[in-house]
Amino acid sequence: MRIKSPSLRSTSPLRAVRTAKGMGLRTVAERAHIDPGHLSKVERGEKQLSVEALYRLALVLELRELARLLSPYIPQRDVAGAPEVQSGATATGNDEAAGVQPAASVEHSAPTAK
Repeated sequence: MRIKSPSLRSTSPLRAVRTAKGMGLRTVAERAHIDPGHLSKVERGEKQLSVEALYRLALVLELRELARLLSPYIPQRDVAGAPEVQSGATATGNDEAAGVQPAASVEHSAPTAK
């Protein structure tokens, strides 16, 4: 059995982005409507996110390019209703008061056929 030393572990890119933005795991999970335990496992590389959950996470972490790339794979009803959470906002039922704006502010472009 191979045991890794904690000092040899590298920080996951997802965790690096989240911590660079000064956001806690529970806060990000709540805003993206993802179970905190599941998000923790995703950060450790033990689990994966669905495309829809990754899209919501991209919006919460303000990864606009990732959200734009994922948007063609999200059903339009979900894209139109998906919140783009601004810094300091919470994902609550009162989107207007929480500073949540529709994802339509993320630029959408459909792939063009050549």
